Amino acid sequence: MHFDQALHLLQSIGPQVDQNGLRIASRFYKQLENKYSAELQEIGSLELPSQSFELRILRLAQLMKHVTHQHESSELFKMVLLNEIKQTKSFILTYPDIVSTEIVDAVRVELGLSPMDPVLEAWRIVHHQLVETCRHFCKYKQQGDWSRLSVLLVAEGHHLGAIIDEAQYALMSGRTTTILHARSTKPSSKKMLSDLNLLTKQGLIFHSIQNEGWDEEIESFLELISIDDPIVFVSGSSRFIAEVQRTLEPLPVIFGPFVADGVLPS
Repeated sequence: MHFDQALHLLQSIGPQVDQNGLRIASRFYKQLENKYSAELQEIGSLELPSQSFELRILRLAQLMKHVTHQHESSELFKMVLLNEIKQTKSFILTYPDIVSTEIVDAVRVELGLSPMDPVLEAWRIVHHQLVETCRHFCKYKQQGDWSRLSVLLVAEGHHLGAIIDEAQYALMSGRTTTILHARSTKPSSKKMLSDLNLLTKQGLIFHSIQNEGWDEEIESFLELISIDDPIVFVSGSSRFIAEVQRTLEPLPVIFGPFVADGVLPS
């Protein structure tokens, strides 16, 4: 299942999460206490007062609500990444497999889902991508000003418009921002050209490569401009996204606004 397919599938249970979010979060944390007390003690989680524990439940319920109402994966990642990662050591990042197992189980029980329901697989996929991306970029908190980590936006063809929107946000946050546009024809929209011109005056670095599909020129150039480990957003077809992921691996790649060009699971 593609990440965006998973995210869109989770939207189908938005009303149930609204209604049962606190119960899901409560079950999740009770399961952690009952099964993993040693791991919790290792990172000091059991030392939190009861009020902080209740606040954690509330925050998890709010995060789940945000995920199940999110129409664009880039917006979800901006909340986690571009608004900064506050913790360098947390239970979620230290024990991601435990968290994935227990949050999926809590969702299953509280929503009355079967163990093979595709919604549960969607939770696993979204959780994994968020955790892996956070773990990758957490290391920069100890290397100077993490908030200045650069952003690379990659667009295929007509997806340039969506990437321009992301560039505006990234520039507002003060990050070095680069766009790579792989295209078959030049942009014809006067507004798009005007927006690009304005953003380049604000510091945007814009590269455009004309092509009829993925080729060695795009791959080599992408490797070159990603050498400083930027936060990478990509918009395009599933095949294009897969090529970008393969080229930049193990650097995490974020998809957005990015609707996968495949049939969503029923």
